[in-house]
Amino acid sequence: MSADTTSPVTESAILEALRIVEDPDLHKDIVALGFVKNLRICGGNVALDIELTTPACPVKEKLKDQATRAIRSVPGVAEVAINMTAQVRKSIGLAEGGLRAVKNAIAIASGKGGVGKSTVTSNLAIALAQTGARVGLMDADVYGPSIPHMLGGNTRPEQNEKGFIIPIERYGVKFMSMGLLAGKE
Repeated sequence: MSADTTSPVTESAILEALRIVEDPDLHKDIVALGFVKNLRICGGNVALDIELTTPACPVKEKLKDQATRAIRSVPGVAEVAINMTAQVRKSIGLAEGGLRAVKNAIAIASGKGGVGKSTVTSNLAIALAQTGARVGLMDADVYGPSIPHMLGGNTRPEQNEKGFIIPIERYGVKFMSMGLLAGKE
């Protein structure tokens, strides 16, 4: 019987192997970017989280595949388990006022009517919700609010015991619109 000459798998060897996996938008490796979290090694089994900056990352599976191949190239690795997560980074400048709890805001506006603002807004909100993001939509159009029509919510919102308006929810998007308050006329 021959002795096992395979050296134990180390954290430094795994991190070094992961340096070849580069975020295509940020042009840095996932180790330098701090995306590698909760690295666990048990014998030849390696498990870790890769925490991206958005749940809607279009190259999430590509990064996972590259990381899996990189880790498997380390001598002694038998099994690889990678959990892809996301932690949306806080935006700067939204800490005051009613937006304290909002991490990111997207404003869609135009000086002209009929250009598709509500269509873009509703489709973007639903798409973000489908990726796992928590989405709230505020339709402040006074003259022609169409978000209630697009999202299928025409019921008047209720108030909670403190008098706060409770948004309507459709397709995973919580929304409020002047059209819900003002009525059709």
